[in-house]
Amino acid sequence: MVMAISAGSQPPTEVGQPALFAKPVMSYAGSLKPTAISVKPLSLKPISYLHGEPIVMWEQDEIDQMIVNENLEYAVVGKFSYGWPNIQDLRKLIPKQCELKGECKIGLLSNRHVLIRETLLGDYVHLFI
Repeated sequence: MVMAISAGSQPPTEVGQPALFAKPVMSYAGSLKPTAISVKPLSLKPISYLHGEPIVMWEQDEIDQMIVNENLEYAVVGKFSYGWPNIQDLRKLIPKQCELKGECKIGLLSNRHVLIRETLLGDYVHLFI
């Protein structure tokens, strides 16, 4: 009769039984899945008028919640006064020239404006100043 000897101090587990201290394995797809953010829906606001112009009044806590919902906590709007480069060039140049250390997402808002969203507070402060 041949007996299997394990190198560790624990006896080998039988087939079909889970290991005692097995760590859950995260799949590659699971690691790419974004973390869920609690989004509080905001109600629609009535339109009021000031000097004949339509306005919407927001409370400060509602503005803060919108910033969190839209992931704009560390966002900066850049403006190009005299023309602008291609968006692909901007995505390469801005992180290098501004020496950003974290991830940076850059998108167009209009012809002359870009939205730059950073993940690190230090990068936000560096761009803002």
